Amino acid sequence: MSDGLFISFEGVDGAGKTTQVQRAHDYLQECGLRSQVTREPGGTPVGLTIRELVLHGLAAFPSVAVTGGTDVVDASDDLAPRTEALLYAADRAEHVAQVVRPALDRGDIVLCDRYLDSSVAYQAGGRDLSADVIRRLSLWASQGLLPKRTYLLDADPSQSKSRLDHEPDRLESAGDDFQQHVRQAFLQLAQREPDRFLVIDATQSIDQVWQVIQDDLDKLIEGREPDLPQVDDENDDADAQDDADDDESTAGYEDDGQDAESDWTEAADRSDQAPEADDEQDDQSMDAETVGGDADDDSIPADSPARWLLRSRLLRKTR
Repeated sequence: MSDGLFISFEGVDGAGKTTQVQRAHDYLQECGLRSQVTREPGGTPVGLTIRELVLHGLAAFPSVAVTGGTDVVDASDDLAPRTEALLYAADRAEHVAQVVRPALDRGDIVLCDRYLDSSVAYQAGGRDLSADVIRRLSLWASQGLLPKRTYLLDADPSQSKSRLDHEPDRLESAGDDFQQHVRQAFLQLAQREPDRFLVIDATQSIDQVWQVIQDDLDKLIEGREPDLPQVDDENDDADAQDDADDDESTAGYEDDGQDAESDWTEAADRSDQAPEADDEQDDQSMDAETVGGDADDDSIPADSPARWLLRSRLLRKTR
């Protein structure tokens, strides 16, 4: 694997993970570092299907969830805890294989909204399954891939749920006791792996939480060379070159205009100094080439040297 950097964001529902993931992504882009935002469940097309199932239950698929010989799903129908755990593991296996590892191999920074710690906290802490079993299952599915840093946004569920701006899903509506168990499971995970976890008080303002994350991010990315294309600089160079070309072209046109003016002015001066015989010959020639000697012939542009010479000669002819 290349020098990619894997970072996950964890916490109970409504702790502000998604907001901070996006802030981190924007900040890394400003630093010229290529980053990718993803999530679990639902980071792949297969994962989106699994996400609908684990978050909304069998009711998300009424056409295939046949109960009692009909297509009607009873409200009591739900996923068994082990089934739920296996579905999360399947989502993770696909996600790591199709998205996370390829990005890390390219040297990208991957920002993941939830990862395997959520499985341990929700399925073990909330569903009373074995934490060790869920962890081993997740590590098997991900081929042992762990984040370099996990930001745990810690908040009391009774406070964080007020931030939710959508209808609660299966896990969000599982009850206060369930959410409290999940929070305690997250904190226990952080205690076991202090080098990977950074626990942040998510009851602070968004800006205060972000400042803690930014300070830590700066340490993680220290020494990394920018790898995003400098599009703006290239455009600026192209614009500067275009301006230079325009200036050169304009200068050329100005020179051409000066040369043209000089040519017809000299021609006019020579015509004034020419012998009268030449004038008479020129006048006869002009009379033959113009209709009635009209100096306002529409066939000759009004601002052309030819029209100026024509008018000058006709004026001399009438003297």
